[in-house]
Amino acid sequence: MRKLSFVLALLCICSGLMAQKNTDWTKNFPSKINWYKISDAGTLVVATKDGLYGISPVDGSEVWKNDDIENIQESNYDPIEGTPYAALSKAGLTKSVNNIVDLVTGKIVANTKDLGLRTVSKRIYLMKSNKVLFYGGSDKGAMLLVLADLSTGQKVWEQEKIFSKNSEQIVSQAGETADAIFIATNKNIYKLKKETGEVVYNISMKSDLPMAPPEEEKGGGFGKMFSMGKTMDKAAGQMTTLTSAEFFQHTDPNTIYFWNQDILTAFNTADGKEIWKRVELPSPIANILFDDRGMLVATAEKTQEDIQKASEKGHGLIGKIKRSGAGKKNRATLLCLDMASGAAKWNSDIELQGDVVAYKLSGTKLILGTARDQGTNFISIVDLDAGKSITQKPLSIKGTVTDLQIVPQGLYFRTTDQINILDLGTGDKTWKKGFTVNNCSGQNADIKTGYVYANGTVYKVDFEKGDLTEWVTGIRFDNKEEPTSLQLRENGVLLTSDQNARLYDYNGKQVFHTYEQPPGRTLAGKLTSGLGALTSAAISAQQMAQSAQMSYAKGYYGSTSSSLDNSIKNSSTNASNFGGAAVESFKSISKRFSATKQANNFIAILTNFGGGNTAKEAGVMMIDKSNGKEIRKIILGDKKDPDYKLDELGRVVYYKANGSEISGFRF
Repeated sequence: MRKLSFVLALLCICSGLMAQKNTDWTKNFPSKINWYKISDAGTLVVATKDGLYGISPVDGSEVWKNDDIENIQESNYDPIEGTPYAALSKAGLTKSVNNIVDLVTGKIVANTKDLGLRTVSKRIYLMKSNKVLFYGGSDKGAMLLVLADLSTGQKVWEQEKIFSKNSEQIVSQAGETADAIFIATNKNIYKLKKETGEVVYNISMKSDLPMAPPEEEKGGGFGKMFSMGKTMDKAAGQMTTLTSAEFFQHTDPNTIYFWNQDILTAFNTADGKEIWKRVELPSPIANILFDDRGMLVATAEKTQEDIQKASEKGHGLIGKIKRSGAGKKNRATLLCLDMASGAAKWNSDIELQGDVVAYKLSGTKLILGTARDQGTNFISIVDLDAGKSITQKPLSIKGTVTDLQIVPQGLYFRTTDQINILDLGTGDKTWKKGFTVNNCSGQNADIKTGYVYANGTVYKVDFEKGDLTEWVTGIRFDNKEEPTSLQLRENGVLLTSDQNARLYDYNGKQVFHTYEQPPGRTLAGKLTSGLGALTSAAISAQQMAQSAQMSYAKGYYGSTSSSLDNSIKNSSTNASNFGGAAVESFKSISKRFSATKQANNFIAILTNFGGGNTAKEAGVMMIDKSNGKEIRKIILGDKKDPDYKLDELGRVVYYKANGSEISGFRF
């Protein structure tokens, strides 16, 4: 019995050594880890009861620790996308804190207490100048508007009693020109001198207050009272950045545009003279595109949820809904406005079914893919010269639009469930080879050729001929899985699912097929939650790419490019333009975004290396997309609730082994 016990002990030691060898580094904290996040700058941010830590992904070393930020809630950690900063907020009945921390250095670059604010009701980041506006109450009870420079950490200016009425609340992000800052309240629009914050002029303009999503109430009595502090903290973080109006500019630096939930208009920046007749909106703006014919404005679908929220709150959107007609279930429309005057260039707006999710411009035709909240999808074809829809009403389609291409026969469209060609003249589905499937994925090689997977077949699409041919047939994945993604690589077409990956070269010959056994039903759900969530930097990279297109749509950058290269370029530009520590911090962002192409070269597959259904050898297998070879095997071990995050850009898997320990696996 003693010999057996010795053998078992030896096995346990060896198992521990193997797990330790599998880990690149392990970091222990003095108290329980409340939460941890991967920042856009690459630093691992870890929150414990005793402080906030910045951890190096390379060796797990402590880059910085801030003892002044104790027990911060995850809901009150608010990264400012595309920057090395995050806002940290705390709220109380009589005071609140809203600070900005540089996640590369750990330095608090804006402290609202030091800036003279006891409470904070609004925080606005100014991207062009790397500054932040805070609005709140001072210790003396006065309302202050304060501008802080995040490059230097210094207060630029403060202004007291800046608004006409004490009841005014800021409802917009800031419009920023070379010498001025524009902000909107629920009562007025203000132009402020950028150097001093003095009011140059104000314009009467009523705007709805932004509305936070209603919180679900859980429990009552003592439990409800106990959670009130956390609820207040969360609300403080949400409300400081919520807006219901926006400013934007296009090509003319002397004109600034403004929209809220009710109107769209334009002003001369110098004197505030309104140069448009105000355009009444049937519903809130979703997209704006600039075209030679004018400003194309797509408004959003009015949902029942909007109406419900407004009814429950008794303010905000309710006035607008009544004015525009709440009886109509959908008020999404497309308008074309003259850039100089705001006058409608069409006799009437064009009704849309849902919000715009994809668009394509071809000559005089604008093709819009839209989606309604109920899950139904549509395509609209608009003749921009005539200002009319080609079809009598938007065409109902199955699945979400993923591709729109103009081909000689008309409009080729691909959704998650359908492929066909629409006649641009009539909007009819004319392609005899079109079909409907349960799951469809694809990618275009160029404007001439596309590849699509559906029905166990990879199809090659010739956009010039408007033809589709079977390229590889009879595709079957192990474990009866269906390919869920098709991606074009330099050396072929890659199909992947949860446990399978298969690459075909461009002659249609299989290069490799790899299959990893699933980790078991019990553990799979717990593991997926960690792997399924992209690193915050990867998410930010995607969102920045998407927001670049959306920002163009709203006129901020005057560029149609939605590529990540623009985000990289902006980060590099910011790094050189801003002063102080901001230079190096923004360089970290630029470096991270530059790694997105490299991060796209591997697949992470959940598996069980032992071949059984136990959790002992469950983990993550990293596979090279080019050759199917193993990059790294990461064994997470026999844990009841695996807690890990994948940093695709930094090529690290973080694993919280217990309450106060995090391990790093590099690959």
